[in-house]
Amino acid sequence: MKTFLKIIMLAAIIVGFHSCTLQQQEEFDFNPENNFADPFGNTTAWDYIQTRTTNAIIDDENRKVLDGEELDFMIAAIKHVGYQDLYSQTATKRTFFLLNNNAFTGNNRDRDIIRAVTGTTQGGGAVNADTLMASITAPEEINKLKAILKYHIVEEEVAQVPKITIFNKDFIFKTLLPEVRVDPITGEPLGLSGERADIALRRDIEWRMEVNNVNAPLISTAVQQGFNERVRAHNYVFNNGVGHYLNDTVRYQPFPLYENFSVD
Repeated sequence: MKTFLKIIMLAAIIVGFHSCTLQQQEEFDFNPENNFADPFGNTTAWDYIQTRTTNAIIDDENRKVLDGEELDFMIAAIKHVGYQDLYSQTATKRTFFLLNNNAFTGNNRDRDIIRAVTGTTQGGGAVNADTLMASITAPEEINKLKAILKYHIVEEEVAQVPKITIFNKDFIFKTLLPEVRVDPITGEPLGLSGERADIALRRDIEWRMEVNNVNAPLISTAVQQGFNERVRAHNYVFNNGVGHYLNDTVRYQPFPLYENFSVD
C-alpha cells in the first residue's frame, strides 16, 4: 500500500514540474459579435420618423388602413407645415415626442390632433395621410397644428437619467412653443409671450416616464384630469436628441388659443 502511495505522489510531482515549464498561452483577443450601440445613433429624428410608416395594402385611391403605432400622420403633418428642419437640425440635442397615428385619430376626442385642428373626427378605415393633411389649409388650422408639433419638442435632451434624478418627482423643461398671453378677466388671447411653454416630466420606480402629471407644478390647463400621458416607448436615441412615443397629445394651454397667432 505504501509503495502505491509513493508512486502516486511521484507522478503528481512530475506532472506539476512539467506544467511549470509550459510556455505561456498567447493572449486571446475576443471580438464580440453583438453590437450594443444605439441603432439610430447615426440618424436624425427626422430620418427615423420617416421610416415609421404603415406596411399595408394600398387601395385604388392610394389609401391604406393605418397602424395606430406608426407615424404616418406625423410625417405628413411635419411636411405639410414645413417643419422638417426642426427634426433634422443637429446644432442642439432635443427631446422629440413622437405622436403616433392614434394621437391623430384615436378615441380621446378632446385630444385627437385632427379633431383639435379641424373640428372633425377622422373615422376608421383606409386613409391617405398626405391627402388628409393637405386638406388643412385655413390659417387658424395651420396655426394650431404648428402649435401642437412645437409643444411636443423639448429644448433639451431628456431621458430618465441624468436629468430626472428622483422618481415620482416632476421636473420642468421648456418646449419650443411660445406661451399665449391671456386676459386675466375675459380669458381672451392677447398675443404670444416671450416665454416658452413648460412641460413636466417624471419617472416612476420602474423607470416609466409620464408627461404633465396631474400633480405637476404647472398651470391648471396643463394638468387637467385626463390630459396627462404616460410615455408609450422610451429612449430612441438619435444624433440630435432622444425620442419618446406618445399615444395622445399633452398641452400647456388649450391649442385653440393659437388660432390667430403664428408660432413661427
